[in-house]
Amino acid sequence: MVGCIKDPSGVAALYLGKKEGKKLVYMGKVGTGWDPTTSGKMRRALDTVISPKSKLSKQLKKPKATWVEPVFTAEIEYRDITSEGLLRASALKGFSRS
Repeated sequence: MVGCIKDPSGVAALYLGKKEGKKLVYMGKVGTGWDPTTSGKMRRALDTVISPKSKLSKQLKKPKATWVEPVFTAEIEYRDITSEGLLRASALKGFSRS
């Protein structure tokens, strides 16, 4: 996990990254798969590792993003990977510190 979009009580979406060798590559975002309680827990955890800029190997313009240190792992269920390498129809299944 490389960032999030915050909402008033938690997170609205998570930005995902994947290690490929020494690179950290953007994989898309996920905005479903959690309840309000889990959203609040994720927000409190992510607020402890905020980063001034993205740790992705290739910088992205995401004006609503709050970037974080990539110390949390998200288990994601998804239907497919697009030709651009992004997850399609993704949902969060688990969230933990790496």
